[in-house]
Amino acid sequence: MGVDQVVLLGRMMLQEVVILTAPILLVAIAVSLTVNVFQVLTSLQDQTLSSVPRLLATGAALFVLMPWMWRHLAHYSFNLLHDFHGVLQ
Repeated sequence: MGVDQVVLLGRMMLQEVVILTAPILLVAIAVSLTVNVFQVLTSLQDQTLSSVPRLLATGAALFVLMPWMWRHLAHYSFNLLHDFHGVLQ
């Protein structure tokens, strides 16, 4: 296996990681921003108020997006193993 193939496999893997984690991270960022704006407007500085909604929203997003994530990961794995003979040469 040449260096070019290793770099290509690494790049493909990192692209899949970004595709699979981006929706969850965007939900966490959006909820954090909303909660922080609410805390600034109301002058509430409780740590629980900032972390609990973010954890709940992230868990809900994981629950909702998990079927899509499994299908996407299965498709990626199938394509990787299907074209594996080219990697071995």
